[in-house]
Amino acid sequence: MTEEIILYWIGATLYGLGSVFALTGFVFKKDKLLSIALLLGAIGLVPHGGAIVIRWVRVGHGPYINMYEVMSSDAWVAMFFYLVIQRRFRFLKNASIAVMPVIFLLMGFGLMSSSRGIPLSPSLRSYWLILHILFAKLCTASFLIAFGCAVLYIYRDARRAETVFGKQIPSLEKLDVFIYKFNALGFAFLTIMIIAGSIWANNAWGRYWAFDPVETWSLIVWLSYGLFLHLRLNRNWAGKRSAVLTLAIFILSILAFFFIPYFLKTVHSEYLVR
Repeated sequence: MTEEIILYWIGATLYGLGSVFALTGFVFKKDKLLSIALLLGAIGLVPHGGAIVIRWVRVGHGPYINMYEVMSSDAWVAMFFYLVIQRRFRFLKNASIAVMPVIFLLMGFGLMSSSRGIPLSPSLRSYWLILHILFAKLCTASFLIAFGCAVLYIYRDARRAETVFGKQIPSLEKLDVFIYKFNALGFAFLTIMIIAGSIWANNAWGRYWAFDPVETWSLIVWLSYGLFLHLRLNRNWAGKRSAVLTLAIFILSILAFFFIPYFLKTVHSEYLVR
């Protein structure tokens, strides 16, 4: 087992333990356990980041070509993004009950994927591709936080609970606002991702759009979040309907971004599933 995989396992284990502490704290309303969960997540970034750097040096390109690299780097960015955001908005630490398990699952799926390094082909040597990938990771992280807020909203609405982890849960109104804001932020990132990807595709293959399955499903996700924003802004779709729709679209986005290449023939399959 290489140093890279050992460090990856350590990071995944710390994220997994963090998920256990977060969920245990939720069940028994222990705020200290939640704080430990966040600490474990922060510590996990170090060995996980080390694994990413080692791979970067070994294969000669960033962690964004095959599915192992994509899931690993997405998990790292999502954890880092979440920890930074929750430092600014402290109540978002409660969202760890949903955010951390999803990150742990990404790490697990990464371990199930081939970790064999893939040389960077000429078509992949593009700054537009790097921009495409960067904003793909940022949109996933933003949508994940919106997902966490939606889980908290549904819990509080169903249980009429005012406290969890021994502390005050934000009001339904505040959670609803943050669901909207992080979905809107993720939508902006997703839009840039699609535009950058289209320019890269034109430079690499001479066309902006070919209705490749991954392109098509990315468009479906974009339209779904666009519909969410339209309903929110023009049809007053707020509250529980907004939270439920967020859960549904987030699940759709995970399936579209990470699993479509395994089931449908796509140009992305040439490197993602190798």
